[in-house]
Amino acid sequence: MSNIIQQNYDDINSFEKAAIKRANLGMQKDIEELEEFLFENKSDNLEVISRKARTISTKVGDITFKRRLYFDHDTDEYVFLLDEALKIRERKRASGEFLKLLVILASMMTYRQVEEVLEVAGFPVLSHTTIFNEVRAFGERESEKIKAEKEELYSRGQLKPSKQKEVPILFVELDGVMISSQEEESNNFEVKMGLCHEGWKYSSPAKTRKQLINPKILTGVYDSTEDFYEEFSCYINSKYNLDGTKIVLNGDGARWIQETSYDYFGNLTVQLDRFHIKKDITLHFGKQIAEDLTKVLARGRKKLFLDTLESLIYDGDNGEIIEGRETLFKHYKKYESHLLDYRHRIKIKDDYPELHGMGAIESYIGKIIARRMKNQGMSWKRLGAEAMVKILMLRHNRILKVRLDDQYYKIKNPVKELKYRKRVFKRNWSDWLQASMPVIYGPCSGQDWVKGIKAIATV
Repeated sequence: MSNIIQQNYDDINSFEKAAIKRANLGMQKDIEELEEFLFENKSDNLEVISRKARTISTKVGDITFKRRLYFDHDTDEYVFLLDEALKIRERKRASGEFLKLLVILASMMTYRQVEEVLEVAGFPVLSHTTIFNEVRAFGERESEKIKAEKEELYSRGQLKPSKQKEVPILFVELDGVMISSQEEESNNFEVKMGLCHEGWKYSSPAKTRKQLINPKILTGVYDSTEDFYEEFSCYINSKYNLDGTKIVLNGDGARWIQETSYDYFGNLTVQLDRFHIKKDITLHFGKQIAEDLTKVLARGRKKLFLDTLESLIYDGDNGEIIEGRETLFKHYKKYESHLLDYRHRIKIKDDYPELHGMGAIESYIGKIIARRMKNQGMSWKRLGAEAMVKILMLRHNRILKVRLDDQYYKIKNPVKELKYRKRVFKRNWSDWLQASMPVIYGPCSGQDWVKGIKAIATV
């Protein structure tokens, strides 16, 4: 304490800077002491090859240190004992704690803005390109993890045992948003989103505002509709036991929502989104007609809705308007069973929660995806967009900080895994090629069916 008092400090700011500097030097010294401890207590099978410098960015500044590279004579591999002891990520600049800061900031602002914030805040200054690479690597890892869980479900038919919740009704909403592309193949691509929740609860004593119960989203950039549904249904099944659960699905008129959903969910009620119905009728028939017809539909009078719509088709001023009205009417006729609100179509039980109209996903797409990825003329590459939307998804689902822990970030090296298997399982994998077929040389060897087998076996 006396050393601190003897030094001259202008104000709290200079005191703070000095404290951070001491923390930086202290952390570097502790790392160097750990390196020496590991060296003094290393196994006999480890041989020191060289010493290599490493710099990592932390919350107390850049830390530069040297650590020994060892050759393990038992496994024929090169290792850094210090890196393994501290779980330092290979070829990555940011420490685990600093990575958390980068990812969370990048989910709210551009990479250049993150760079500016780090500089003003006094953290290690990384270029926006380095920040992008760090954040994208994390997002890609999360995307691969979700794909692996999906493959496990659809290859084995089951997930790892987990606590699945049971609810009487699960509400699902689907939609997509177009993102500008940096790639030459197309000007844009679609980000699909699935939202599920358990109903509604009031957020004020006066019951003037309500909010969703346990809303969770899954979003991403997918090569096909099937990829999205497999991932989304896997996610839902990992959270809920759907045996006996009614699923109510709300979405716009896209075929991938109105038709394909039946291939992935049972006990399903699909409805056309109320907002899109009113929007489309307003576009083709006018605002007043849209107001009147949506009220008719809200009262459950589907036939009157369709008959009125059909009778107004030829009131259009020109052929283009009439054609648009005809197309919309045919669309509603095609999905006639999806027109009524779900509350007119399912049997309400006493233990069901209070039911309300659906249509929350528009707000979720706007606040979660569009706000971060469509502002100021932004454009993306598909892989970068996929990484970012997965980060946005984890942040909304409140598991981003958990996934950012280093213990979740360590990925097994498949090459090392194969070497391990080769070392442990000492088996001649070509033995099966030496197998013989006695029938070929037996008493029936002259018969036609044996000759056929012999021809196949000697291909």
